[in-house]
Amino acid sequence: MAWNEPGGNKDKDPWGNKNNQGGPPDLDEIVKKMQQKFSGILGGRKSPSGPDGPGIGKGGSAYFFSFIAIVILIVWAATGIYTVDEQEKALVLQFGQFKEETQPGIHWRLPVPIEKEYKVNVTKVQRYNHEYQMLTGDENIMYIKLDVQYRIADARKFLFRVADPVFTLEEVTESALRTAVGHRKMDEVLDKGEGRADLVISTKKEIQVLLDSYNTGISIVSVNLQNARPPREIDAAVIDVQKAKEDQDKFKKEGQAYSNDVIPRAEGEAQSLREHASAYKLQKIAKARGDVSRFLQTYAEYKKAPAITKKRLYLETMEEVLSNSSKVIVKMKQGNNIMYIPLQQIINSANISKGGADKKSDSPRLGAATVNNRSTTSYPAFDSRDRGGR
Repeated sequence: MAWNEPGGNKDKDPWGNKNNQGGPPDLDEIVKKMQQKFSGILGGRKSPSGPDGPGIGKGGSAYFFSFIAIVILIVWAATGIYTVDEQEKALVLQFGQFKEETQPGIHWRLPVPIEKEYKVNVTKVQRYNHEYQMLTGDENIMYIKLDVQYRIADARKFLFRVADPVFTLEEVTESALRTAVGHRKMDEVLDKGEGRADLVISTKKEIQVLLDSYNTGISIVSVNLQNARPPREIDAAVIDVQKAKEDQDKFKKEGQAYSNDVIPRAEGEAQSLREHASAYKLQKIAKARGDVSRFLQTYAEYKKAPAITKKRLYLETMEEVLSNSSKVIVKMKQGNNIMYIPLQQIINSANISKGGADKKSDSPRLGAATVNNRSTTSYPAFDSRDRGGR
């Protein structure tokens, strides 16, 4: 039955009040009762009641403080538990000295002040960018904005070897960039092609060398030259120079394209001429050797029969000469006189007088005549009677 139900014991309430006053008990009374119960749990004995109420004995007091000490020790030991994320590494120091490096996961170390961990993100790519004013190799002022991306490669060096690694990175970047720009002309710095690429590569290499020499533990991921410009006062002149340089490059490319087209064709024609010349040479040599061979054969026959050979050579020569000339030879009936008619000269004169008409179409077709029973040029449609001969 509840204490406040009808018919219940109204003299008792949960606050221990014997008289039903309808209000909460005194706070001091509650604290005294709790002390008595806790003392009983620890096995202590009650001390005589004094003016402040029942107290805790000596044995109970010792157990109480031991329990408190154990709880404090457990809480203190629990502070040594720490977690390392996947992107991090943790360095544990023992009394300020490096002890170990821990990988991602849950770990425990001796609590502070004995040991302490320092976490470093070794996968995050961080960046630093700044605009510098510097002097080029040809003594021109340039404004260059550089963006540097980096990450922490060695956590121990990053934390303990250099007082301020990021500040060191900034100073090293400026030094490396000034060195690279100071060895180049302004046109090379403004060049957006190979000149700028070479500048970026050399700057990145120099930055990494300096960072490694200082043991900063920083690894350079990339270096980007975001902007390179001269002072505002000379922008117009620099733009004109850049346009002239672009035109120069354009003309060079056009000339190179023309050269690539003409030179191969010229080389092909030259090769063709060499081949023709070589063929002509071989032809002439073969012909000369054939002529020499025929001459030697003829000479051998000449030694055997000189008269006959002479006559045969004469007839062959005359046949060759007369077959290649445009003339008519007419043998007269009386006497041994032969009349020569220069028809070709007559035909040429007639063609000239007509205004240079086609010679082949105007000239008569010539056939073969007979001289001493041998074939020569003749004209079937032409007779000596047409010229008044008999």
